[in-house]
Amino acid sequence: MLILACTYLYTGLIIIPHILTFPGVFSDTGLLGAGNQSAVWLWVFWHGGFPIGIIAYLLVDQLDRQEDPPQRVIPLAAGMVTVTILIVLLWYVLSTMGNDWLPAIIEKNNYSILLTSGVGAVVWLLNCSAFILLIWLRRGKNVLTLWLTVAVFAFLLDVTVTLFAGARYSLGWYTARLNSLVAATVVICSIIYEVNKLYIRLVKQHVQLVESQDELRSANEKLTKLSNLDGLTGIPNRRRFDEMLARELHESAGKNSPLSLLMLDIDCFKTYNDHYGHLGGDAVLKRVALIIEDSLTGTTGIAARYGGEEFAVILPRLDVEHTQRIGERIRAAVEAEQILHKASIVGNFITVSIGAFTMLPAQNTEFEEMVAFADQALYSSKSDGRNRVTAFDQLLNR
Repeated sequence: MLILACTYLYTGLIIIPHILTFPGVFSDTGLLGAGNQSAVWLWVFWHGGFPIGIIAYLLVDQLDRQEDPPQRVIPLAAGMVTVTILIVLLWYVLSTMGNDWLPAIIEKNNYSILLTSGVGAVVWLLNCSAFILLIWLRRGKNVLTLWLTVAVFAFLLDVTVTLFAGARYSLGWYTARLNSLVAATVVICSIIYEVNKLYIRLVKQHVQLVESQDELRSANEKLTKLSNLDGLTGIPNRRRFDEMLARELHESAGKNSPLSLLMLDIDCFKTYNDHYGHLGGDAVLKRVALIIEDSLTGTTGIAARYGGEEFAVILPRLDVEHTQRIGERIRAAVEAEQILHKASIVGNFITVSIGAFTMLPAQNTEFEEMVAFADQALYSSKSDGRNRVTAFDQLLNR
C-alpha cells in the first residue's frame, strides 16, 4: 500500500514541473529553465513511472511475508516518500539542465519522433504490462482493484491516444488530457468508497459489540444471581451467606457496632417430609422463607437458607434485646401462618426454633465462633421443647 501511495504521490508531484515547463501555459517557452524538450521528457517520466509503480505494487503484493511491525511503518513511509521526492527532483533536473543531452523527441509541437524513436513504444509497453498484470494477478478481487484497473486502463488509453495524435493541441491530444484526469481521480473515488464502506462496517461492528456486551452483562447478572440465590426458596444461599457474614463482621469491627445472627430450624421437618412427601416439604420451605423475609421488613436484616430446613438471619447494628425481639417476631409469624403438621410433636402446625447470638462492640468474634454460638443457642431452643427463641447470653447466665 505504501508503494501504491508513493506511485500516486510521484504522479501528483511530477505534474507540477510538467505544467510549469509546458510552453504556452505560464510563458511561451515554459518556466524553471525549461528547454524545448523538457515538458515532453517529463511526460515520458510521468507516464513511464506510473506503470512501473503499479507493477512494483503488484509484485510486492504477491510476496508471502508477515506484516511490518507498527514501529517500522512510520520510518519506512518517511523513507519511501523521501525517495519519491528525490526521483521527481532528479527527473526535473535531467529534463531542464540536461535538456541538450537528452535525445530530441519533439519538433515544433510535433512529437511523431516520440513514437518512431522507440521511447514512446517503451512507455506504451510499460502501461500495457501494468494493465495485463493487474487483470491477471488481482482479477478484480475488491473495489480498489476494480478502480485501479480503470485508472491503469485510462492511463494506457492516454498514452495510446497521445502517441498516435502526433502533435500538441489536436483532438487526440485533448482526449488524452481528459484520460489523464480520469486516471488521477478514479482511485481517489475508490479510496473514498472503501473508507466509507469500512466506516459503515465499523459502525455495525460497534453496534454488535455493544449488543454483545449488554447480552454478556445480562448473562453475567443472571449467572451471579443463580450462583448467589437458593434455587428453591429464592433467598441467598449458603455461599452468599458466608460472603455477607464475613463482610458484615469486617464492617462491624471497623465501625465498632454490634452484629447479631439468628439460626432457625423448622421443627420436626423430617417427619413432615415423611408424612406429606418431599413436594409438600418444598412448599413449606418456600413459605417459611417468605415469612422470614416479610418479618424483616423495616430492618437491615438479611435472610439466607443455611442448608436443609435451616435458615440464618444476619442483623447488623442490633443489640441483644432488639435481636431477640425480631427472632420472636419471626417465630410468632410462622406459627400464626398455621401450616398444618399433624406429625409434629410440638403442635398441629409448623413451628420454628431459633438461636440468637449478638457480638458486642470490641468483642472481635470470629466467623466460625459466631455461627457456633448461634447454633448452641438453637440447640438449646430445641432441647427446651422447640418453638422458642433462645439467646446465647441466656446460656451464659445459666
